[in-house]
Amino acid sequence: MRAPRLVCATSLAGILLAGCASGPARPDAQLSAALDQLDAQNEYATTKRCLGTFEYDSVEILDDQHLLFEKGDKSVWLNKLRSRCPGLRADDILAFDMRSNRLCSLDSATVIDRFLLWRRSGPTCSLGEFQELTAPQASLLREAMKG
Repeated sequence: MRAPRLVCATSLAGILLAGCASGPARPDAQLSAALDQLDAQNEYATTKRCLGTFEYDSVEILDDQHLLFEKGDKSVWLNKLRSRCPGLRADDILAFDMRSNRLCSLDSATVIDRFLLWRRSGPTCSLGEFQELTAPQASLLREAMKG
């Protein structure tokens, strides 16, 4: 009598896992292609180790390794995290661990709880260098994320 229940439970678990695995895929291939295209265009693009807090107004999470820092329509900076940050999602809220009025490579960003803003609730990631983008390049990256 126990064997059929075990088989049934195992089958149900397999179906649930298969459903998770076949869910909507993130457009990693499209983002990768867009990033490769940017690299080709920006062979000698401006990169910075640090951004002053006055140099950006907002931060957009593109995927688990790329952030866009924007200052209105004036400037856009792409930051490729030093490694993938599993669990980082586009709708997360980030808190930055800064040692001055600048955000620098190797500083950390931590996902915080949406309702208890003082509580860390997700991964902590290490920032990389900041690469300057044009508005059309930033749009290209956003389009690649939409799929």
